Amino acid sequence: MRPQGYISPVSKLALCLTLAVLICAAAGTATARAAGVYVALGDSYTSGPLVPNQHGEPIDCGRSDHNYPSLVAAALKADTFVDVSCGSAQTKHMTEPQTDLPLGGTNPPQFNALRADATLVTVGIGGNDAGLVGVAEKCAQLGLTNPTGTACRDYWAPGGNDTVAAKIEAAKPKIAGVLQGIHQRSPGARVAIVGYPDVLPKNGESCYPMVPLSPDDIRYIDELIVRINAMIAGQAAANDAEFIDTYADSGGHDVCKLPPERWFEGLVPTEPAYPLHPNGKGEASMGRSAIAVLSRPRGESGGPGAGPGTGPGGGPAAGARRCLARRPAVGRRAIGRVRLGLTRRGLARRVSAPTVRRKRHTFTYCAKDGAGLVVAVFSKRGATGRVEFILSTAPARAFTRAYPARVRLGRGLYLASRHSRRLLGVSGGRVWFAAVTNRRVLGSVPRLTRDLKLALT
Repeated sequence: MRPQGYISPVSKLALCLTLAVLICAAAGTATARAAGVYVALGDSYTSGPLVPNQHGEPIDCGRSDHNYPSLVAAALKADTFVDVSCGSAQTKHMTEPQTDLPLGGTNPPQFNALRADATLVTVGIGGNDAGLVGVAEKCAQLGLTNPTGTACRDYWAPGGNDTVAAKIEAAKPKIAGVLQGIHQRSPGARVAIVGYPDVLPKNGESCYPMVPLSPDDIRYIDELIVRINAMIAGQAAANDAEFIDTYADSGGHDVCKLPPERWFEGLVPTEPAYPLHPNGKGEASMGRSAIAVLSRPRGESGGPGAGPGTGPGGGPAAGARRCLARRPAVGRRAIGRVRLGLTRRGLARRVSAPTVRRKRHTFTYCAKDGAGLVVAVFSKRGATGRVEFILSTAPARAFTRAYPARVRLGRGLYLASRHSRRLLGVSGGRVWFAAVTNRRVLGSVPRLTRDLKLALT
């Protein structure tokens, strides 16, 4: 009698060859370039006003050929690149023309650039809805005569009633509307919303009079940047988009630094850039942050696609709590809250987290803080299909300690124990995926091959 979970030597070889192919395919995907149609939308932090070289129509949008979308397009080798970002843009300018440009030009509604065949859309928007640049300018005016006080906070948040925080809160449905509008017009596109960078020194360190802000002014404005990034990340999580954190990479290169360490200009720029905006190095920093996310398969960097994941400064972003556990428990019939035998409807009732990716045969969820993915594979398409295979890439535990009774099936492939239904993919002495399935699938190489392929590609 063959023990439960027995796989014949021939079957082992077939399965190991299949796994090797899948490992190579997964590794190839992780470094794949996203060629296709890329459309960039956004405000001045996206367009890069005065950063060389300015180009495009209307010229008073301040669009640079070295802004972060241009760098992303080059890195991902986009076949077609369309950049319609424009300085001073608000969420309303996605669907309305922007007519208040400094030289009298008009930027058409940015959504006009969206196309049904777009494969990637990035957007950086929301700061002007909250008036953040105007807030900083007013704080600098107040700080000229009050270098140690709380004039900025007193002006914008009198008695603790923060009017700017209220504007950020009011922008939530506007950001949601932008993301939903992109999905409607470019249904096949990967959608990412780009957060705002870290333009001010940490801990309220002042560089008065070079930047006329008091320590509390600096803390207050930084709090607003963190707040709007958290709001944007939350809306990304709720609207099937990825959030790109530019705050973490840009720290330590704020307006108080001297060139060449300064990536963001103050009221009097020292490099070609608009005041209180990124210079060329700042745009490059934002580009690196975007490329780091977009050069990986969707979902490997957190949240819906990267969606919740990490927030400003590397902490959990708003919405991260909606993901699955960081290291989902792997049991005989379940990984975390995802259980074998559930229909699509039953799975939706049991797991409230949003899917990162949804196909007819698979539902994919993020693991908290971008630690990995959990994939549920259904027995067949349609409402009557049931979960027959669950794979998690998030165990991240020492293999020898976690599975002392493991049974080797072949190179990099193990059962957790001889009678286990838990399949383990191992690389470098660590588990890089764990899967559970039923006896029927485990005893059938073609079926197990099919489920592994669906889960890993």
